[in-house]
Amino acid sequence: MNNSPEDTFEKSDSDSSANPKKQPPVQVLSVPELASKWTGNLVSEDPIDKEFRLKQEAYDAAHKRWRINFIILVAVIGLGFVFYLCLQTLSDPSIGANDKKWATVYISSIVTGGIGFLTGKAVS
Repeated sequence: MNNSPEDTFEKSDSDSSANPKKQPPVQVLSVPELASKWTGNLVSEDPIDKEFRLKQEAYDAAHKRWRINFIILVAVIGLGFVFYLCLQTLSDPSIGANDKKWATVYISSIVTGGIGFLTGKAVS
């Protein structure tokens, strides 16, 4: 049993090219005609919906401020701890010179990042 694509699909009368479907002609309207056909209905916001939206926006803004402040606090605590460990490394005479170089690099990176943060961010 050999099924070729021609055997499995039969053409219907609607598929034939002898009877193409006629498309309605396209109407071209000028701007005043379009304006007369389309009218807008401007409805102000429902007071209950407006009150809910304003409360939601206030909550979202407060949450965003809290989240940003929390992230800054965690970063400052973490960097402060690393800074403290670096200072301990620099002040301990039993630690080698190579470790003190790395501590100096970390301290300078933390100070440079802090100065960059305090002077502002690039605005795009």
